[in-house]
Amino acid sequence: MVVPMKFVCQVQKDVLAKHELWELAIVADAVTTPFQAIQLSSLCRGELAICIGAGGIGIHAVQIAKATGAKVLALDIDPGKLQMALEAGADAAVNVAGLSPKDIRDRVRDETKKLQAPKTRWKIFEMSGTKPGQETAFNLLGFGANLHIVGYTTDVVQVRLSNLMAYDARMVGNWGCDPTLYPEVLDWLGKGRIRIKPYIEKHPMKEINSILEAAHHGRLSKRAVLVP
Repeated sequence: MVVPMKFVCQVQKDVLAKHELWELAIVADAVTTPFQAIQLSSLCRGELAICIGAGGIGIHAVQIAKATGAKVLALDIDPGKLQMALEAGADAAVNVAGLSPKDIRDRVRDETKKLQAPKTRWKIFEMSGTKPGQETAFNLLGFGANLHIVGYTTDVVQVRLSNLMAYDARMVGNWGCDPTLYPEVLDWLGKGRIRIKPYIEKHPMKEINSILEAAHHGRLSKRAVLVP
């Protein structure tokens, strides 16, 4: 297959020694997309990173934020995904199922105190790609916060943009990742700073219809890689 050279990078030998090529398929999306979002946020050691959605993309955001030295708080409605987030390095996890926006904010503030994390300038990463997730993310804005939209949804979300002005906050989005960052992410993989094996599973291409059906209804516990 002929592809543009500018989008190709060499995979280091230490990475290939520990991973099969099909496993590395998710690097160009599920891993590098949150990697770029965290880089854009200028997340620093000791800051609070709030990851909303701990699924196929969010689980890697948790790892990357933790490896950066931040204090990581994961939010989700699935207890299983929250448990995975804790095992991946999250310092705390909150099940937001059925909670009002005020209750969620109160729970986040409580966890922030327990973690002795900063009360302001939170770095908020919306990874769920859902309307409730994006609304939750915006409602968590506080002074100097950075909100990064990574999950995608076609649903329309109504928010009061004046909050950005009032809190001196910033909202950014990124679609995928700049390929020039791929080598750095592969280097992190080679050094074990982030892991992908526990969060992926291989399926034959003949199962594509059932896999897409399961993905559409949120029934996949791991990111599926289809191989001919």
